Amino acid sequence: MIIGGVVAAVAVVLWVVGERGARRRKKAFWERYGTYEGFRRQVDEEKVRAVRRDRGDVAAIKAVRVDHPLASLVHAKRYVDEL
Repeated sequence: MIIGGVVAAVAVVLWVVGERGARRRKKAFWERYGTYEGFRRQVDEEKVRAVRRDRGDVAAIKAVRVDHPLASLVHAKRYVDEL
């Protein structure tokens, strides 16, 4: 019974910490880029196209996120999908 309560408490703490981090990253993204289009303009399209051609979509998405750590996985995937 006690172990279940501890596990639940830890899960709640991890969720709260994760949510705070996600909100901070989202705010930082919008402060830096303004919009998704602002983000698109700053990505090196030729580099991402080359990575996609040579190593595939997953590597291209990772390349976007490495160069733009404030971009979410959703934004990076959308960018690669729209190339």
